[in-house]
Amino acid sequence: MKSFKGYLTEFAMQSTSDYVFDVPSGESGSLKIPISGPMMKRLWPDTIRSTVFHATDNLEKLGKLEGKKKSISAFWTMMSRYMEKGVATGGGIVVEMDGDVLVSAADDIMSAVDKTGRRWVEISWFENAQRWGTGPRFGMMKKELSKLISNLITKHLSFEKLQSIRVGAGRDDFHVWGDMKRHLGGDGKKLRLVIKDYFDGIEKVLKKHEDTMGSIFYGYARSKRQTEDSWDEQIVNNIKIKKVHVIEIHTYEDADYVVHDNIKSVGDWPIEEWDSSIELEVYTREVVAAERKK
Repeated sequence: MKSFKGYLTEFAMQSTSDYVFDVPSGESGSLKIPISGPMMKRLWPDTIRSTVFHATDNLEKLGKLEGKKKSISAFWTMMSRYMEKGVATGGGIVVEMDGDVLVSAADDIMSAVDKTGRRWVEISWFENAQRWGTGPRFGMMKKELSKLISNLITKHLSFEKLQSIRVGAGRDDFHVWGDMKRHLGGDGKKLRLVIKDYFDGIEKVLKKHEDTMGSIFYGYARSKRQTEDSWDEQIVNNIKIKKVHVIEIHTYEDADYVVHDNIKSVGDWPIEEWDSSIELEVYTREVVAAERKK
């Protein structure tokens, strides 16, 4: 599993097109949904603004995201040991902030971020979120996504081109889609048109199934917000940092990144020190519970 900071850096070199045409399973379940703030606002205008938390060992990048459309992974619930040591990278700092919730989940969504800061979530995650009541209607949605891909390759590749791709290879629509950049011959203008049509098509499918998908996107946010997993994941944007929590066990002599002066050099935020990560976990849960009661 990856830490939240890891999500910000590991996929930093991936382009938007890399995610649009990434279909490793060869079917609609591996298509990626772009988590776009404006799109989410159009589909579900009642924004959920909430206090969330973010575990990290570095505040510089996070501070630059304040008030921006770029999204970040955060949590309502996290076990103390992950706050303290991180998962794939260091921990020791937990940032308390307000944010607009774009996607809410009781588990790890495995979201990825592209060069623009936009996050992507694979369709298979939503399909597996049966606890929020998708039922057979999700099967209808997958069929419509398959039809979308079929329509897009037919629209943007000539009949002759498409026939030459498929002759002797038996390549289906998703194999063609996965290699679309090569089929377009490096034509940047055509590529941008395909991506635009993909974004528009995804939004139309989500709109048609807004009740089903809305229950998946926001069902956990509207419930108790307490998970049995090691942490939950909330994709948020338009963040406003309220407080920085420092776990003192991570104040090593050679780890100046958690010293007050270094935190203050990034932003003028209130700082609270904690002798115990367990006490900080209790605090975060109390903040979340209190907000849910409002």
